Amino acid sequence: MKGFWTVQFTGIQGWGAGVVTLVNGQVLGGDSGFMYIGPYTEKGNTMNAKIHVKQHVAGVWNVMGQSEFELDLDGTLNGNVINFTATIPRTQMKLNGTLTKRLDLTAKASSQTLQ
Repeated sequence: MKGFWTVQFTGIQGWGAGVVTLVNGQVLGGDSGFMYIGPYTEKGNTMNAKIHVKQHVAGVWNVMGQSEFELDLDGTLNGNVINFTATIPRTQMKLNGTLTKRLDLTAKASSQTLQ
């Protein structure tokens, strides 16, 4: 799963998109208004992550309607795609999304082509 991914998701207030790097058990990513950071684990073709989402640009909306929150994410890898569901703990709020791998991090990025 290690790599550079694009992400698209739908939550309670619409849809969004961003980029994510999965490396050494860490999720590092963001979009135009929010950053996503936290640990992930993988087992076979499944992944689980605990992601902290925090606003970095005031006034930018997000699909969950909050400026800072935690997400519990469960996903399944199929080829270069991870389909996932994520929830805000202790709430009914959830989002669904897809990660698409764009670059493998096992080799120099400069010698690869984005997919």
